[in-house]
Amino acid sequence: MALLLCFLHISLLTPHSSLLECSARSIQTINADKAKEVAREQVVWRGRLCPFSTFAHSFLQSVYGKNRYRGLSPEQVVYGWLLRPEVWKDEPLIHIPDADLRRQLHIEGEYAKFSELFDDTLGYRLNALGSDLPERMRPLVRETPAVVSLDEKVGDIILLTQGRLLQPRPADMPPLPSWRIEAEILWNVTPPWAVLLSIAAVISILAILLKKAIKRLKCQ
Repeated sequence: MALLLCFLHISLLTPHSSLLECSARSIQTINADKAKEVAREQVVWRGRLCPFSTFAHSFLQSVYGKNRYRGLSPEQVVYGWLLRPEVWKDEPLIHIPDADLRRQLHIEGEYAKFSELFDDTLGYRLNALGSDLPERMRPLVRETPAVVSLDEKVGDIILLTQGRLLQPRPADMPPLPSWRIEAEILWNVTPPWAVLLSIAAVISILAILLKKAIKRLKCQ
């Protein structure tokens, strides 16, 4: 974790501007201006070099199912976990869409806190699923798509706080050009409906041009 905090330039933060309060209870993370700066940091994630923004958006969408959390950007959420995991573990951030799984885990609502998935007696609560069933039947419970998906979300959070989910850009790896970084960041923040609308507009323009071209050919 210390390595990750270092290469993401925690030194940029100042005591007065690096922490913010969200809602009635303090959620500590970097402020919006710093989030925009670190969004352009280059990291190696899933074997490729990308802006930190790309990783952060994918992480939040995977774990939470949305692109913002209580008004915070993905970069702020990720940094919150890096800076103060003891605070963020009590945030209802992990989306569990399967109602039956929530019932088995005694989770109220669609979102669970990281801390709710661990118990002083049972440990990791997903390991205890199906414990009342015959041993040969337990894998059937623990290997369902809903359980596997939740386990992956928890695993990603653990790897993030350990500094193992992404790596700094190696010194011998050429950096991405600035235009590529800005293009990825723009793509990350563009809502799906806007992308679909743009594609539809391009297709419509191409169809019109093609129709005119065909008409000219017929006239010749």
